[in-house]
Amino acid sequence: MSPEEKYKKIVEYTKDFFKKQRFHKAVLGLSGGIDSSLTAKIAVEAIGKENVTGLILPERTNRPESAEYAKELAEELGINAIEININEFFRPFWKFLPWEQNKASKTNIKPRLRMSILYNYANAHNTLVLGTSNKTEIMLGYFTKHGDDATDFSPLKNLFKTEVFEIAKKTGIPEKIIKRKPSAELEENQTDEKDLEMTYKEADEILKEIEKQTFKKSLSKTEAEKELKEKFGENAEKILKRIKENKHKTNTTEKICF
Repeated sequence: MSPEEKYKKIVEYTKDFFKKQRFHKAVLGLSGGIDSSLTAKIAVEAIGKENVTGLILPERTNRPESAEYAKELAEELGINAIEININEFFRPFWKFLPWEQNKASKTNIKPRLRMSILYNYANAHNTLVLGTSNKTEIMLGYFTKHGDDATDFSPLKNLFKTEVFEIAKKTGIPEKIIKRKPSAELEENQTDEKDLEMTYKEADEILKEIEKQTFKKSLSKTEAEKELKEKFGENAEKILKRIKENKHKTNTTEKICF
């Protein structure tokens, strides 16, 4: 299936989702990155630009161009955009919580605050919250639990990151957004590929192989992991380690058997 065909299918699926849920408006966080930009474009195609709102929620670790690109995209798509600097939202947490903050608590509060703001807007305006996570992030657990994964519908959830890039190039997403190094910007100078210790292309090759193995069902877990390590070496070990460590994020159907 071509990138154009995938895009068209996602637009139709998104349109059908809103129709079935009996909602006709959407809100999403606009970061100035490729995932949120493509999600916004899909939403416009599916439900109309007059029904889409983008919240631009920067804070001090965001690069200046992030908000700039987000505003430019919103203007290009013709959607409503609201910018709210979220730095001031942190102050009550630091003031009233009676324990020391560490790196994880400081960084993860950012997407969780953004989630709260998005849902506050959604409740106040009778809209659904669109997520911007892609399949690569979801499989790896590369997201903040109850933060950027807390949404009503994620149009990109079945697209690997490399597919997001392919579709963005074919559907008019600005070149300067496509060329940006993907980053959650939860810390200064942070990039996704630095965190993953490999490129998205390398990660997606391994994740696609894992997906194939799942459908095979003939390999044992030990055999499957051995096969991956033989084929992809150290990168496979890193991916498998990340998946195991983030199982609490990705396995939400775990049941207790009595």
